[in-house]
Amino acid sequence: MFAPQNGGHCDSQIGSGALPLERLPSRALALTPARRRRGQGTALKRLAEAFRALPVPVVGAVSEGALRFDLRCLEDEREFVAQLGQLRVRGGLAS
Repeated sequence: MFAPQNGGHCDSQIGSGALPLERLPSRALALTPARRRRGQGTALKRLAEAFRALPVPVVGAVSEGALRFDLRCLEDEREFVAQLGQLRVRGGLAS
């Protein structure tokens, strides 16, 4: 199982190309394993894959023991919430 956490402040990288150096301040949502255990990195990667496989892909970054989502990138909160029922994690979510 994963628990939502306030991911706090984050800096969003903007731009593209060889040197995307500009950043904008933002906030993050972090999903962390409810219990620390061996293999949590793999579980976080599988969770990230499941979010990317949704009809409207949700892209996050795994860092510091959590899957982090930059809330600046959330365009339609209702659409995001509506599709969560379709979230399927390969191998399931062990508790």
